[in-house]
Amino acid sequence: MSGTLADAKAAMAAEEGKLKKFLKAVKKFMAKEFLWVLFALILAAPMAFIFKYLLDELASGVTIEYICEMLGEIPLFMGCYMVSIAGIYFARATQGAIKTLVSKK
Repeated sequence: MSGTLADAKAAMAAEEGKLKKFLKAVKKFMAKEFLWVLFALILAAPMAFIFKYLLDELASGVTIEYICEMLGEIPLFMGCYMVSIAGIYFARATQGAIKTLVSKK
């Protein structure tokens, strides 16, 4: 009976080690994602200013009115900001997909 108990304790210790390893990987992933979100939020502001400037300078009044109509009550700058954040995340996702496909294990 004690042999079975020792086997069960060893199995539990092994499972506990797997759980600790998994939780450590999740913590690392969450920290990395938090830094990417912070990076995207900071980098998106100057990109939105540039995007809005280009819209004001190069787009016709009809185009800007159409964009503002689509945004509704949201200011044009905030729309540019959201597009910038989406663009940064799309580029990051694309880069990650390419890295995953290219890397050999």
